[in-house]
Amino acid sequence: MDIRAEEKIMDSKRKLLAIYLLILCFGNSFFAEKLDSADFTWRSEKNKVFLSGEKLDFSISWSFIKVGSASMDVESVSELNGRKCYHIVTKARSAPFFDKFFKVRDVNESWMDVESLCSLKFLSNISEGNFKKKETILFDQINNQFTIVESSKTGKTPLWVQDVLSSLYYLRTKKLEVGKEYSIDAHSGDKSWPLTVKVVRKEKIKVSVGKFECFVVEPKIREDAGIFQAKGKLWVWLTADDKKIPVKMSSKVMIGSVTAKLNKMENVR
Repeated sequence: MDIRAEEKIMDSKRKLLAIYLLILCFGNSFFAEKLDSADFTWRSEKNKVFLSGEKLDFSISWSFIKVGSASMDVESVSELNGRKCYHIVTKARSAPFFDKFFKVRDVNESWMDVESLCSLKFLSNISEGNFKKKETILFDQINNQFTIVESSKTGKTPLWVQDVLSSLYYLRTKKLEVGKEYSIDAHSGDKSWPLTVKVVRKEKIKVSVGKFECFVVEPKIREDAGIFQAKGKLWVWLTADDKKIPVKMSSKVMIGSVTAKLNKMENVR
């Protein structure tokens, strides 16, 4: 065999090795794009906690001054790409007197798969003072991929990823114990990260709709994380029963704290 022929063989081997290493390093993302529904099995998760039609209304105060209101509603069971999903909508608005200083009109929507309880779609429409932003994120759970509709940006996600709104509803379906931490793969904007939630303690509290024994949970938040958005620590009081209704949320801010308390609920399971 001449030297030229031997060099061609070696060059071919190097190319094959490079391709092999490429597949080895990026195999998950490479083959994920080849999957279709026939190769994928949806997980099955139980939800005996919330149902379609659940409505929760909150009063929001800042250092004992009422500054707005919010709602968390499971509006319906709809269909998205052939999958049944819970359509969950949260709204937050500032009080009329506060509009003069800082007008807030925020809407977040989540489409949460009924069978697997993972996220299929998330829409955020934020209006806070002069800041406006609308973003729609589609989650392809089969191929572990997200797409931001407005920018056409795509990227990889963990399997069974949750948006920041469905994360709270998914947590409600879990059995909680004081002292334990729970990790949920969450996504906001163009990033996925493990959302860790610690059950800090049990505490009895009173709000306008009644007295409740609650789990006090502390999510490890990101600053741009939607319903979990805060620049300091955030605590959520979930009823210590099978429903795990959020009856209070509190976050420290630069001056004082912002607190949301449940003042009305309908169609609670």
